Amino acid sequence: MIRKVSSQFNRFPWQTKLILSSSTAIFLTFFLFSFLEYHTVSKWMMNREEIAINRTMSDITTFYNSRPHKLKHEDIEKTQTFLREMNDKDQLIRVYDQNGNVIVSDKNGDFPVLEASPTSKLVTQKVSVEGIEAYVARAPLKGDNFTGTIEIVRQLSTYRRMMGNLFWVMTIFGLAAILFSAISGFLLAKQLLKPVKDLAMAMKDIKEKGFQERMVIYKQKDELTALTNVFNEMMDEIEKSFLLQKQFVEDASHELRTPVSILEGHLSLLNRWGKKDPVILDESLEASVQEVTRLKKLINDLLLMTRAEHPRIKNEEWTDLSETLQQLVKSLEIVHPDYNLFLEVGSSLPKISISRQHLEQIMIILLDNAIQYSINNKSVWISAKQEGEEMIVSVVDSGIGIPSEHLAKVFNRFYRVDKARSRENGGTGLGLSIAQRIIKKYNGSISIESKEGVGTKVKIVLPFSY
Repeated sequence: MIRKVSSQFNRFPWQTKLILSSSTAIFLTFFLFSFLEYHTVSKWMMNREEIAINRTMSDITTFYNSRPHKLKHEDIEKTQTFLREMNDKDQLIRVYDQNGNVIVSDKNGDFPVLEASPTSKLVTQKVSVEGIEAYVARAPLKGDNFTGTIEIVRQLSTYRRMMGNLFWVMTIFGLAAILFSAISGFLLAKQLLKPVKDLAMAMKDIKEKGFQERMVIYKQKDELTALTNVFNEMMDEIEKSFLLQKQFVEDASHELRTPVSILEGHLSLLNRWGKKDPVILDESLEASVQEVTRLKKLINDLLLMTRAEHPRIKNEEWTDLSETLQQLVKSLEIVHPDYNLFLEVGSSLPKISISRQHLEQIMIILLDNAIQYSINNKSVWISAKQEGEEMIVSVVDSGIGIPSEHLAKVFNRFYRVDKARSRENGGTGLGLSIAQRIIKKYNGSISIESKEGVGTKVKIVLPFSY
């Protein structure tokens, strides 16, 4: 049953759920308070009725017992006026003998027939006669040759009227509380769900109009405002990623179009008359091989870029930075014998948590750039040192440098400061972007300082572990 009710409740819209929840909570709170208050007042009123009848009994018994040896049957008959003065509304006072014969009585209201019940001690009890509730108090009365009973019957009509009025007041206020809670719940739900509806509308607008749409930031500082901020920030990142992907596709298409067009041109040339002309044949084949090599490098760089953008995985390999740099410099000195590569590393550098393959890949990208753009001054300085819990690796050249307006863009994919010269050198504009993404996988950072005509310094910061 509970599961069925819960299932039905979950089908309601959130606004209905909030209204029902708030109304139910307010109603249950008011009901519990009213229930406790009603029973507290009821007990207090009953206690007051009992106190009142006992006080009246005490006054009457004191009056009769003030002259116990002179009290006679005739004297009791003469106390009608006294009893009338002592009586209250909806109350019966009577005195009867041991045989149940009424000697004197006074009543204020209509009372059911109540049989006499002589007693030997003070007794107060609650009775119900013909559906009428009342308190009955009896006390013994003794005199000269006389034994009787004083009896007071106090109907609870005042109590019933008071509790009836209290019940209706609580009922009216309960209904008003339910109505108020429903209205306040509706307004509260509408206010709370407005940002959610705005979020849905913003998503719909984004779907129809594009990533440039955003949610309006609310002035109040609450969780929904934080959600709005997170959504807008997420959309900024998505739009930025979308634009980068679009730029990547355009740049990749442009980069691929050039060598493909060159290959198509040379193949067409060979197809028309180059097969019989050895000079044209050799020239076209050599150019085609160069363009295929360029295509191969571009495709490899694109694959490396894709792998570098994968989520970071836990690396369990520890690499000796000093040994890796020394072997790498020796290999490059063989490939570039006309360049001076100066390596400066600490005597006892600790190992760092990075794949040796990734470290070599990063350093080859940086050293290849330094060598390519240091044509006039063929000297490159490589250094590595420890600073606290981080390893600092620097590559410095005295090449042509990078203009200040280009420094912020050099890590963008396919971005090249001098596109014509980079294409001649076989560059694709992906190296620094690949290096940056690999370094970020290891929670590191890379920065560039450069001055046009002076040189460039690339600084890598890698933690010992990540």
